[in-house]
Amino acid sequence: MKTRFAASAERRTLPRSGPRRMTVLFRMTSDQFIKLPPSDMLKLELLDGEVVIMPRASSFHQYFLLQLAIVIAGWIEKMRLGRLLPDTLIKLDGLWTPAPDLVFVASRHLRRVKRKRIEGPVDLAIEALSHGTARVDRTTKFEAYSKYGIPWYWIVDLKARVLEEYELVDGRYLNLVKAPFDVPFKPRLFPGLVIKLASLEW
Repeated sequence: MKTRFAASAERRTLPRSGPRRMTVLFRMTSDQFIKLPPSDMLKLELLDGEVVIMPRASSFHQYFLLQLAIVIAGWIEKMRLGRLLPDTLIKLDGLWTPAPDLVFVASRHLRRVKRKRIEGPVDLAIEALSHGTARVDRTTKFEAYSKYGIPWYWIVDLKARVLEEYELVDGRYLNLVKAPFDVPFKPRLFPGLVIKLASLEW
């Protein structure tokens, strides 16, 4: 797809953390991005107007996310809190359409869920760090998710075996809680839920 942005854009790479880089293909808007044909081979996200190829997660990474999703989804269904969605595009504005590993959308915001994407902030974004994505998850997405009003952000560090829970306060992620995998995690967003993170590992 040719756009008025593509002619002036050069293929480049974002800052990396790990052996694999994230390649920037070209520039476009969120509405142009959503019209790209789907791909089974590539995971694409739009970060500040740049179409980025994100590295595919390892099998251990995917297994942990699946187990975490089962636990959270079971709780929110039981309590009728909303919906949990994996790897779903979120249009935050005209230049931002990321796809967190998992997102939670509260019942009162389900109208934001459209056929191809979620339009507007979700209530929780979850990213699990993997080779090549750590810096983006901790800086680029961290700043964007706070700027566009995502109330809760969880970063899962499988290597360090810790989950970081951030709360949005006055436009900034504060009140950090670090949950080691060997200690039961009690999410502030879901009172009453206890997650045994160690049991979710491969």
